[in-house]
Amino acid sequence: MTSSSDPTLKRLPTSRFTRFVRALAKVFYFRRVYGAENIDRSRASVFTCNHGRISGPVTAVAFLPVRFRPWINACMLERSEATETMMRTFRDRFRLLGPKMKRRLLWYISGSVCHFLNSFEPIPVYKGMPRESAGTIERSVEALARGENLLIFPEKPSDRYDDHSYKAFHTGFATLGKAYFERTGRALDFYPCFSDRKTRSFRIGKPVTYDPSGNHRAEKLRISTALQDSMEALRASQG
Repeated sequence: MTSSSDPTLKRLPTSRFTRFVRALAKVFYFRRVYGAENIDRSRASVFTCNHGRISGPVTAVAFLPVRFRPWINACMLERSEATETMMRTFRDRFRLLGPKMKRRLLWYISGSVCHFLNSFEPIPVYKGMPRESAGTIERSVEALARGENLLIFPEKPSDRYDDHSYKAFHTGFATLGKAYFERTGRALDFYPCFSDRKTRSFRIGKPVTYDPSGNHRAEKLRISTALQDSMEALRASQG
Protein backbone atom coordinates (compact mmCIF):
# COMPACT_ATOMS: atom_id res chain seq x y z
CA MET A 1 0.00 0.00 0.00
CA THR A 2 1.30 3.41 -0.94
CA SER A 3 1.70 6.01 1.77
CA SER A 4 -0.46 9.13 2.01
CA SER A 5 2.45 11.15 0.64
CA ASP A 6 2.02 9.55 -2.81
CA PRO A 7 2.34 12.50 -5.23
CA THR A 8 0.02 10.87 -7.80
CA LEU A 9 -3.01 11.81 -5.71
CA LYS A 10 -4.09 15.43 -5.77
CA ARG A 11 -4.07 17.16 -2.39
CA LEU A 12 -6.97 19.58 -2.19
CA PRO A 13 -6.23 22.91 -0.50
CA THR A 14 -7.71 23.44 2.95
CA SER A 15 -8.76 26.92 3.97
CA ARG A 16 -7.94 28.39 7.37
CA PHE A 17 -11.66 28.51 8.15
CA THR A 18 -12.07 24.82 7.30
CA ARG A 19 -9.10 23.85 9.49
CA PHE A 20 -10.64 25.83 12.35
CA VAL A 21 -14.01 24.07 12.00
CA ARG A 22 -12.30 20.68 11.83
CA ALA A 23 -10.37 21.43 15.02
CA LEU A 24 -13.57 22.55 16.71
CA ALA A 25 -15.36 19.39 15.58
CA LYS A 26 -12.66 17.23 17.12
CA VAL A 27 -13.27 18.92 20.47
CA PHE A 28 -17.06 18.55 20.51
CA TYR A 29 -17.36 15.34 18.45
CA PHE A 30 -14.40 13.37 19.78
CA ARG A 31 -14.31 9.99 18.09
CA ARG A 32 -12.32 6.80 18.25
CA VAL A 33 -11.41 6.06 14.64
CA TYR A 34 -11.20 2.45 13.46
CA GLY A 35 -10.37 0.96 10.08
CA ALA A 36 -8.09 3.63 8.62
CA GLU A 37 -5.74 0.80 7.65
CA ASN A 38 -8.40 -0.45 5.21
CA ILE A 39 -7.87 2.54 2.92
CA ASP A 40 -5.69 2.16 -0.15
CA ARG A 41 -4.33 5.71 -0.36
CA SER A 42 -2.65 5.09 -3.72
CA ARG A 43 -5.96 5.32 -5.60
CA ALA A 44 -8.91 7.68 -5.60
CA SER A 45 -12.03 6.19 -4.04
CA VAL A 46 -15.61 6.91 -3.00
CA PHE A 47 -16.41 7.02 0.72
CA THR A 48 -20.03 6.50 1.71
CA CYS A 49 -21.20 7.51 5.17
CA ASN A 50 -24.42 7.53 7.18
CA HIS A 51 -25.90 10.94 7.84
CA GLY A 52 -27.00 10.63 11.48
CA ARG A 53 -28.56 14.11 11.48
CA ILE A 54 -25.51 16.39 11.50
CA SER A 55 -23.22 13.86 13.19
CA GLY A 56 -22.17 12.00 10.03
CA PRO A 57 -21.05 15.03 8.01
CA VAL A 58 -19.28 16.65 10.96
CA THR A 59 -17.36 13.54 11.99
CA ALA A 60 -16.46 12.67 8.40
CA VAL A 61 -15.00 16.16 7.96
CA ALA A 62 -13.07 15.83 11.21
CA PHE A 63 -11.94 12.20 11.16
CA LEU A 64 -11.90 10.75 7.64
CA PRO A 65 -8.11 10.45 7.18
CA VAL A 66 -8.02 11.42 3.50
CA ARG A 67 -8.82 14.59 1.58
CA PHE A 68 -12.09 14.49 -0.32
CA ARG A 69 -14.67 16.42 -2.28
CA PRO A 70 -18.22 15.87 -0.97
CA TRP A 71 -21.47 15.54 -2.84
CA ILE A 72 -23.69 18.31 -1.43
CA ASN A 73 -27.25 19.26 -2.26
CA ALA A 74 -26.99 22.23 -4.63
CA CYS A 75 -29.56 24.20 -2.63
CA MET A 76 -27.11 24.40 0.29
CA LEU A 77 -24.33 25.99 -1.76
CA GLU A 78 -26.01 29.30 -2.55
CA ARG A 79 -27.03 31.63 0.27
CA SER A 80 -30.57 32.51 -0.80
CA GLU A 81 -31.53 28.91 -1.55
CA ALA A 82 -29.83 27.71 1.63
CA THR A 83 -31.84 30.22 3.69
CA GLU A 84 -35.10 28.97 2.18
CA THR A 85 -34.10 25.36 2.76
CA MET A 86 -33.25 26.10 6.38
CA MET A 87 -36.54 27.94 6.82
CA ARG A 88 -38.36 24.75 5.79
CA THR A 89 -36.09 22.51 7.85
CA PHE A 90 -36.46 24.59 11.01
CA ARG A 91 -40.10 25.55 10.53
CA ASP A 92 -40.93 24.16 13.97
CA ARG A 93 -37.85 25.59 15.70
CA PHE A 94 -37.15 29.05 17.10
CA ARG A 95 -40.85 29.47 17.84
CA LEU A 96 -40.23 32.52 19.99
CA LEU A 97 -39.01 34.38 16.91
CA GLY A 98 -41.41 35.79 14.36
CA PRO A 99 -41.02 34.83 10.66
CA LYS A 100 -39.01 37.96 9.83
CA MET A 101 -36.59 37.53 12.73
CA LYS A 102 -36.23 33.81 12.00
CA ARG A 103 -35.43 34.51 8.35
CA ARG A 104 -32.90 37.17 9.33
CA LEU A 105 -31.20 34.80 11.78
CA LEU A 106 -31.06 31.99 9.23
CA TRP A 107 -29.75 34.39 6.58
CA TYR A 108 -26.70 35.12 8.74
CA ILE A 109 -26.23 31.44 9.62
CA SER A 110 -26.56 30.34 5.99
CA GLY A 111 -23.74 32.68 4.99
CA SER A 112 -21.27 30.81 7.22
CA VAL A 113 -22.71 27.43 6.25
CA CYS A 114 -22.36 28.14 2.51
CA HIS A 115 -18.82 29.45 2.97
CA PHE A 116 -17.82 26.32 4.87
CA LEU A 117 -19.44 23.89 2.44
CA ASN A 118 -17.99 25.61 -0.61
CA SER A 119 -14.51 25.50 0.92
CA PHE A 120 -14.48 21.75 0.14
CA GLU A 121 -14.91 22.36 -3.60
CA PRO A 122 -18.09 20.26 -3.45
CA ILE A 123 -19.80 18.59 -6.37
CA PRO A 124 -23.43 19.80 -6.43
CA VAL A 125 -26.23 17.24 -6.38
CA TYR A 126 -29.58 18.06 -7.96
CA LYS A 127 -32.69 16.17 -6.91
CA GLY A 128 -35.26 15.33 -9.56
CA MET A 129 -33.23 16.98 -12.35
CA PRO A 130 -31.91 14.27 -14.73
CA ARG A 131 -29.77 16.53 -16.91
CA GLU A 132 -28.08 18.17 -13.93
CA SER A 133 -27.68 14.76 -12.26
CA ALA A 134 -25.79 13.53 -15.32
CA GLY A 135 -23.50 16.53 -14.85
CA THR A 136 -22.89 15.48 -11.25
CA ILE A 137 -21.70 12.06 -12.43
CA GLU A 138 -19.51 13.60 -15.13
CA ARG A 139 -17.85 16.06 -12.73
CA SER A 140 -17.37 13.29 -10.18
CA VAL A 141 -15.62 11.02 -12.66
CA GLU A 142 -13.37 13.88 -13.73
CA ALA A 143 -12.45 14.48 -10.08
CA LEU A 144 -11.75 10.79 -9.46
CA ALA A 145 -9.62 10.61 -12.62
CA ARG A 146 -7.54 13.48 -11.21
CA GLY A 147 -6.96 11.49 -8.01
CA GLU A 148 -9.56 13.23 -5.82
CA ASN A 149 -11.57 11.16 -3.36
CA LEU A 150 -15.33 11.67 -3.01
CA LEU A 151 -17.54 11.62 0.08
CA ILE A 152 -21.20 10.69 -0.43
CA PHE A 153 -24.17 10.33 1.93
CA PRO A 154 -26.38 7.94 -0.09
CA GLU A 155 -29.27 7.50 2.34
CA LYS A 156 -32.79 8.17 1.12
CA PRO A 157 -34.34 11.30 2.67
CA SER A 158 -36.15 11.05 5.97
CA ASP A 159 -37.75 13.52 8.34
CA ARG A 160 -35.65 12.08 11.15
CA TYR A 161 -32.17 10.61 11.06
CA ASP A 162 -31.30 8.21 13.85
CA ASP A 163 -28.05 9.16 15.61
CA HIS A 164 -26.79 5.57 15.61
CA SER A 165 -28.41 3.95 12.59
CA TYR A 166 -28.92 4.63 8.89
CA LYS A 167 -31.62 4.69 6.22
CA ALA A 168 -31.92 2.66 3.00
CA PHE A 169 -29.60 3.77 0.21
CA HIS A 170 -30.27 5.23 -3.18
CA THR A 171 -28.45 3.31 -5.94
CA GLY A 172 -27.74 6.16 -8.38
CA PHE A 173 -24.36 6.97 -6.84
CA ALA A 174 -23.11 3.50 -7.83
CA THR A 175 -23.28 4.62 -11.48
CA LEU A 176 -19.86 6.09 -10.74
CA GLY A 177 -18.39 2.59 -10.96
CA LYS A 178 -19.31 2.09 -14.61
CA ALA A 179 -18.58 5.70 -15.62
CA TYR A 180 -15.16 5.66 -13.95
CA PHE A 181 -14.22 2.32 -15.53
CA GLU A 182 -15.21 3.58 -18.98
CA ARG A 183 -13.10 6.69 -18.43
CA THR A 184 -9.99 5.12 -16.89
CA GLY A 185 -10.16 1.34 -17.33
CA ARG A 186 -9.81 0.97 -13.55
CA ALA A 187 -12.24 -0.54 -11.05
CA LEU A 188 -13.53 1.93 -8.46
CA ASP A 189 -13.52 1.24 -4.71
CA PHE A 190 -16.45 2.27 -2.52
CA TYR A 191 -15.75 2.40 1.23
CA PRO A 192 -18.47 2.15 3.90
CA CYS A 193 -18.07 4.52 6.86
CA PHE A 194 -20.21 4.60 9.97
CA SER A 195 -20.44 7.43 12.49
CA ASP A 196 -22.16 6.59 15.77
CA ARG A 197 -22.83 9.43 18.16
CA LYS A 198 -23.89 6.95 20.86
CA THR A 199 -20.54 5.16 21.04
CA ARG A 200 -18.47 8.17 19.89
CA SER A 201 -16.76 6.18 17.16
CA PHE A 202 -16.07 6.50 13.44
CA ARG A 203 -15.46 3.24 11.57
CA ILE A 204 -14.20 2.59 8.06
CA GLY A 205 -14.89 -0.78 6.47
CA LYS A 206 -13.21 -2.70 3.67
CA PRO A 207 -14.01 -1.52 0.15
CA VAL A 208 -16.66 -2.80 -2.21
CA THR A 209 -15.12 -2.81 -5.68
CA TYR A 210 -16.99 -2.28 -8.94
CA ASP A 211 -17.05 -5.37 -11.16
CA PRO A 212 -16.99 -4.34 -14.84
CA SER A 213 -18.03 -7.83 -15.95
CA GLY A 214 -21.45 -7.53 -14.29
CA ASN A 215 -24.73 -6.15 -15.61
CA HIS A 216 -24.82 -2.40 -14.95
CA ARG A 217 -28.21 -2.34 -13.20
CA ALA A 218 -27.44 -5.44 -11.16
CA GLU A 219 -24.01 -4.06 -10.27
CA LYS A 220 -25.50 -0.80 -8.95
CA LEU A 221 -27.81 -2.82 -6.70
CA ARG A 222 -24.98 -5.12 -5.61
CA ILE A 223 -22.74 -2.21 -4.62
CA SER A 224 -25.51 -0.41 -2.76
CA THR A 225 -26.60 -3.58 -0.94
CA ALA A 226 -23.04 -4.60 -0.09
CA LEU A 227 -22.31 -1.16 1.36
CA GLN A 228 -25.48 -1.28 3.46
CA ASP A 229 -24.55 -4.74 4.72
CA SER A 230 -21.04 -3.52 5.55
CA MET A 231 -22.43 -0.47 7.30
CA GLU A 232 -24.71 -2.71 9.38
CA ALA A 233 -21.69 -4.82 10.34
CA LEU A 234 -19.80 -1.68 11.35
CA ARG A 235 -22.79 -0.52 13.41
CA ALA A 236 -23.13 -3.92 15.11
CA SER A 237 -19.39 -4.06 15.90
CA GLN A 238 -19.78 -0.96 18.07
CA GLY A 239 -21.94 -2.82 20.55
